[in-house]
Amino acid sequence: MNAGTHTIGAAAAGTACYAFYSMPFTLDSIHGAVFIASTVAGGLIPDICQPFSWIGRRLNLISKTVNKIFGHRTFTHSLLFLVFLFLAAGAIQQDWGLSFQYGITIGAASHLLLDMLTPRGVALLYPVKFNIRAPLTTKTGSVMGEGAIAFLLMAWIVYFSTSLTG
Repeated sequence: MNAGTHTIGAAAAGTACYAFYSMPFTLDSIHGAVFIASTVAGGLIPDICQPFSWIGRRLNLISKTVNKIFGHRTFTHSLLFLVFLFLAAGAIQQDWGLSFQYGITIGAASHLLLDMLTPRGVALLYPVKFNIRAPLTTKTGSVMGEGAIAFLLMAWIVYFSTSLTG
């Protein structure tokens, strides 16, 4: 998936989690802004292992180092990485720390789920070298596949945002 789809997917996952689960904060405060921003950031972070990704080009030295150590779609696309992010974000002691922790973890989880929709899949159980993918997959950047996924995710976001006001 490309950065645009991951951004939309992270926002959709964040709104879905907020809609269906009891969150210890509201969206109409600083917590909401931190939650949304960290969800989108979390949706992009797993691609830090790819120097040519959107985030990899912006954090090039870190990206090249992570890629050299782990390769692409291994550690940063695993449950182990989600646990690492959750625990690292949990160390933030500020008032908004919990909304950041939830957001970054939800966003990163959405990234893994979306990449499971590609033929390559992800090393979800890393360090076990076995990629997991969905039964139906789509090529990254394809108009029909990725475009349809992005459209459905956007439809959810619009539905959610209108249900907040109605």
